[in-house]
Amino acid sequence: MANKIDRRTVNTLCIIYVCIGICSIITLIIFLDQRRSTSRDQISVMLRNSMKLLVSTVKHMRNINQLLLIPITIWAGLQLTFIFAQFTQAFVSCTINPKYVGLIMIAFGISDSIGSFIFGHLVKLVGRWPCFAIATIISYAMIITMLIWRPSTNQISVLFVIAAFWGLADAVWQSQTSALYGVFFTDNNEAAFSNFRLWESAGFALFYILIPRIRTRTTLIILLVFLSIGIVGYALAEYRWFNNQKKEKKTDHRIEFHFEP
Repeated sequence: MANKIDRRTVNTLCIIYVCIGICSIITLIIFLDQRRSTSRDQISVMLRNSMKLLVSTVKHMRNINQLLLIPITIWAGLQLTFIFAQFTQAFVSCTINPKYVGLIMIAFGISDSIGSFIFGHLVKLVGRWPCFAIATIISYAMIITMLIWRPSTNQISVLFVIAAFWGLADAVWQSQTSALYGVFFTDNNEAAFSNFRLWESAGFALFYILIPRIRTRTTLIILLVFLSIGIVGYALAEYRWFNNQKKEKKTDHRIEFHFEP
């Protein structure tokens, strides 16, 4: 009976997922401005453009700021993989009951949505680094909590709290990390965002490969290491960018003063 219910639930979820995918495609077709390809846009031209983007993506890794942002970009992929894969398995399914996975991840999703809205406005008021500082403190607190805490069946509320706070931090890691690439690399956006997706996907792939083979405690230690290296790299990149902005403003001011009648 349980197997029938589980299979029915999975089938229902798959149908919902497919319907949402179809609706999203229809929405894009109706509302998105279509880019019509001309007869000259042949496969050879498309392949050549793809190769140019690939080459520019690799060349962009020589940029010091890009190198400094790689660890925090990988971290963005690692932490999201952990909450979906290992947290739900090791802390929810094994400790309490698999039926609570959906409810706890709803708390994560709601918190992530609210956090995206809050930090989107907060970054305009206080800047980027305070938002990253808040997310870092939350992530450290949650990882350390999971390292020292021994979950039990009567502490399900703690799992909801961890998921909610993880979602709050994830709102910063997902939105503001990608925004960094748009701010730091205005002269080469395509290659920069290609690097963002490349290294974030590397984080996804790394943990999906490692998680079945390592213990939860080891995973949490890896998360701590990448978070520490990533936030240091971000701080250095932010410092370099701030100094470059100051130099550019001074140069522009001198030019304006020099040509002033």
